[in-house]
Amino acid sequence: FNTFLVLLVTTVILGLLALKRRMSKELRPFRFMELPPELRDQVYEYLLEDPYFPPPPTNTKNVSLPLNWLPGRRLVALQAQDARPRRSNWLFLANKQVYAEFMDLVCKHTTFHLTVSPANYPKPPPNTAKPVDTATPVQPQPSENNKEAKIWHISPAVLRRIRKCDIKLITTSEMLGVSDPRNMTPASWALSHQIRAQLKDVEKVEELNLHVKALGDPLWNPLWVWYHASQSFKNMGVSREGQGEGGVLGPKLHRITFSLDTWSPGENYLERDQETGQWRWLCMKNHAISADPEAEMPVREFCRRLYEECRVCSPESEGEE
Repeated sequence: FNTFLVLLVTTVILGLLALKRRMSKELRPFRFMELPPELRDQVYEYLLEDPYFPPPPTNTKNVSLPLNWLPGRRLVALQAQDARPRRSNWLFLANKQVYAEFMDLVCKHTTFHLTVSPANYPKPPPNTAKPVDTATPVQPQPSENNKEAKIWHISPAVLRRIRKCDIKLITTSEMLGVSDPRNMTPASWALSHQIRAQLKDVEKVEELNLHVKALGDPLWNPLWVWYHASQSFKNMGVSREGQGEGGVLGPKLHRITFSLDTWSPGENYLERDQETGQWRWLCMKNHAISADPEAEMPVREFCRRLYEECRVCSPESEGEE
């Protein structure tokens, strides 16, 4: 009996050792870094997804809030609508080589989505200066602390490699920095200076679009947001000479579109002509309407071009001039 017991224990131990050896062979990590670069790139491309700054909410449930037409609740509902399911990508944490190879493809083949909204808007400190004559245009200047505030936490090294980027301004009247938008100039908008300063490292971008979404304000027309945004950014990156203290920083924009957080009849948009590089107005169906002057235009002229009838979509409007 003792001999049988010894043989049984020995057999069990040998079986466990053999099973452990087999499992260790099966759990051996795959030598991914020994694959040819072409095969590694195919794996990376399967995992590519557009980067969002700031990252979208992780909660993707459809949020339906009562009284969501109120200003405070409208922003919450808007953020809930923008939420989208995203994969948790741990590839950047593997090692430096994987990070460099994957980031190179991310910058070349994806669209970076950069959002400015009340959620990440760097609010300037309260203005304690004495009141000035309202007839004089206000020239808001960012404070020293506000100049250093980053809207998007992206390293300059990554910004220099971006090929395609969409910027979305979800803008309220408060973000213009003045109580009356009639008493400021587009070139003096502090937020536009911050955005241009952070985009100055974007050097290799091939397509850069700006979408301006105005959140309604009962005190004044949201058209002012569109006006100041378009006139502040349309000449970005055109020339750094002769621009004075507020020199134009950043790359050239390709397209500027407009929308509201409520219903709108449909606004024309600005796009650069591929051959001449000049701005022109197009309708919602991409028909050319008119050329846009390079210089800053009055707000009344901007509104006229924003809703100018397309002669292709509405031929009867051609003889109404």
